[in-house]
Amino acid sequence: MRLTTRDADIIRSVDQFGQLAAGHIWDLHFYNNQWKNSIDRVLQRLVRDKFLSRVERRLVGGNGGGSGQYVYQIGPSGWDFLGKRGKYVPPHRTVKHHHIEIADAFIEVLAEVRSGRLKLLNYLTEPNTHMTLSGITIRPDLFVDVEFVDQGLAAGYWIEVDRGFESLSTIGDMVIRYLKAHDSSTTSDFEAFPLVWFLVPDEQRKHNIEGVIRREAGERAKMFEVHLAKGFAEKIA
Repeated sequence: MRLTTRDADIIRSVDQFGQLAAGHIWDLHFYNNQWKNSIDRVLQRLVRDKFLSRVERRLVGGNGGGSGQYVYQIGPSGWDFLGKRGKYVPPHRTVKHHHIEIADAFIEVLAEVRSGRLKLLNYLTEPNTHMTLSGITIRPDLFVDVEFVDQGLAAGYWIEVDRGFESLSTIGDMVIRYLKAHDSSTTSDFEAFPLVWFLVPDEQRKHNIEGVIRREAGERAKMFEVHLAKGFAEKIA
C-alpha cells in the first residue's frame, strides 16, 4: 500500500503520543476538512493494512468519530514503516488514559496556536521530555515552547498531567527534583528555565498540590503553577 503524506503523519503522531483517540487525529490532521467521513475512511484503511491497530474500547465525546471514539495505537505495519527494531508487540491491550490526557493537553495548546495568539516553536512528548541535569532526572509528560504573538516573547513549559492518583508525597518529590534541576542547570541547558505546570482534574486536587508546592518550594513557588486541565491553555495565551 502506498501511504499519503497525511497517512505517514498520522502514523507518526500515534507513535509519538502512544495512543490517540479519533478526535485527536481529527484535530491534528483533519481540522480544516469539512467532511467527517473522510477521517473514517482513512482510519479504516490504516487499520485494515495494519499500520494502526484499534484498541477495542471507546471514549465518549469529542470531535471525529461521533459520540464514541475508538482509540488507536501503532500496528505491525506501522512498526515496520517507522523502522523500529525487534518484533512487534501490541503496546497496550486497553486504553491508557494518561496518554489520552497528554494528547488532550497538547490539543488545547494547538487551539491557541490556531487562534493566532500563540506560535508553537517546539514540543516534545515522553520519553523525549526526560532529561538529567547533574544527576537529577526529570520526566515531564509534555514540553511546549511557544511565542506570544502580540508580545514577541517566548516561554517554555514543562507540563505534568496529574490524574489525581499519585500521593502528595510523590508530588512533593517531583517538585524537589525540578528545584534541584533548576539549581543544576546552566545557560547552555536553557536560556530561561521552563515553568512547570501541573494540570489537575478538580479544584480539591488543585488546592492540595498548591499546598505541596508552597511547602517544598517556598519563595520559589512561582516556578510552578497548577491549573484545571480543561481550558488551561487559555492561561498561557
